[in-house]
Amino acid sequence: MNQRLWAAMLLSGGLLIGNAQAQSVDVTLTLPSISSGQYKRPYVAVWIERKGERRALTTLAVWHEDKKWLKDIRRWWRKAGRYNSDVDGVTGATRAPGTYQLRWNSMDAEGTELSGDVLLCLESVREHGNRTLLKQMIRLGDGAQHYTLAAGEELGPVSIQVGE
Repeated sequence: MNQRLWAAMLLSGGLLIGNAQAQSVDVTLTLPSISSGQYKRPYVAVWIERKGERRALTTLAVWHEDKKWLKDIRRWWRKAGRYNSDVDGVTGATRAPGTYQLRWNSMDAEGTELSGDVLLCLESVREHGNRTLLKQMIRLGDGAQHYTLAAGEELGPVSIQVGE
């Protein structure tokens, strides 16, 4: 590779450096076992937003059965769902009770690396059940951090690991 081109890529924060600096965020969430005669698996959404902004920066996961009921995940629907019909890449079927892990590369929906304070949001809603919305402000680009969120009615405890 041409030395001038290589130097320009290094100085401009080219792809090699940008990807190396991306900070991973690992989210471990639990769907609790709920005893109910009318138990239905919950719809779950996990997304990132900036405090005070109207739209989500990116959606990490949406677990659902039928798209017509996505609007019942109210907070996510207002921040991301109604604006972005292209969530197929992060959607999946509803999940049974258990522990699940998600990994996020700290990039927004356009592929731009985020830094600073962002709000990690988790929402779970269940037919014939309740709704749980959990939020945690996390700081990207500031070294390794760990957060733990207490359980709600439809979500068990959540563990968030930022960086290694």
